[in-house]
Amino acid sequence: MFKRFFTTLTILAVVLFAWYFQAIQPVTRTNVPSVDFEVKSGVGVDKIANDLSSARLIRSRIGFKLTVIRLGVANRIQAGYFKLSPNMSATEMADALTRAYARQVRVTLPEGLRSEEINFILEKAFSKIEGSNFNPLQFTSQVRGKEGRLFPDTYDFAPEASASDIVKRLTARFDEVVIDQNIPEDKLPKILVIASLLEREAATVEEMPLVAGVITKRLNIGMALQIDATVQYALGSVRCKQINCDWWKKSLSTEDLKISSPFNTYQNPGLPPAPISNPGKDALSAAANPVVGSALYYLHDSTGKIHFADTLPQHNQNICTYLKKDCY
Repeated sequence: MFKRFFTTLTILAVVLFAWYFQAIQPVTRTNVPSVDFEVKSGVGVDKIANDLSSARLIRSRIGFKLTVIRLGVANRIQAGYFKLSPNMSATEMADALTRAYARQVRVTLPEGLRSEEINFILEKAFSKIEGSNFNPLQFTSQVRGKEGRLFPDTYDFAPEASASDIVKRLTARFDEVVIDQNIPEDKLPKILVIASLLEREAATVEEMPLVAGVITKRLNIGMALQIDATVQYALGSVRCKQINCDWWKKSLSTEDLKISSPFNTYQNPGLPPAPISNPGKDALSAAANPVVGSALYYLHDSTGKIHFADTLPQHNQNICTYLKKDCY
């Protein structure tokens, strides 16, 4: 009996060892280029294993996690930027993740910027790096048609990263967030445009669902949005000829509101044809889940506090009371 039990255990151990040996082998023996891989601060081994598997850098998530345990490196895996290859075994991969690149270009991209503003931030960051491959003109070309999908976040880039590398990172991060928030693909274009408006119109995260509600209600009844930020976007596109520019004109004149542009929501009903900025998680969430109430109007007073109104007379009174103008 004992002998049979021992034999069974031995066979099981051999099978498990054979599986583990295969599981930690490189994904491919073919010579392929290394790829960029980022470990964010506070991310655990489970998430890292999932990301490595999604990137097809490891054969088995379980095999990788067992390797991390076997090597005792779970607490030594660093946050940062890595060059990894599917030629690496799970053992080599786990060891590599304990040594982030010493030289990285850390860039923080705030929510609500145009692609040109993002380009300027990146150019300033990479201009300090000797031998940088970043080219602002290439970035402009690479982001054409991608406004709204350049996700704002803090990134660590390799010093030799090209414009193409960076755009892939930003758009891949956007795709991750959209999936995490369960935004349906067929509703994404509309949600993305509204989210881009919220980044420019709402002063706080708490306001975003309420402003989204006003926008949604106006769209539902066919009322012009009359959003200043869309006019600012149209003006910036005309008057700014370089990436270092004041893209958002602060005070709009009556003439500004007459600019002929599909982005002018004073003259054109409905949403603008494309996003006007690159929104973050909160704006995307608010655009997907608007709080629709009775309000059709809103304004911010000199302190930044928002005031809603259900009717035009109420809104006009708010303009008089809080902005001290157009009082009759």
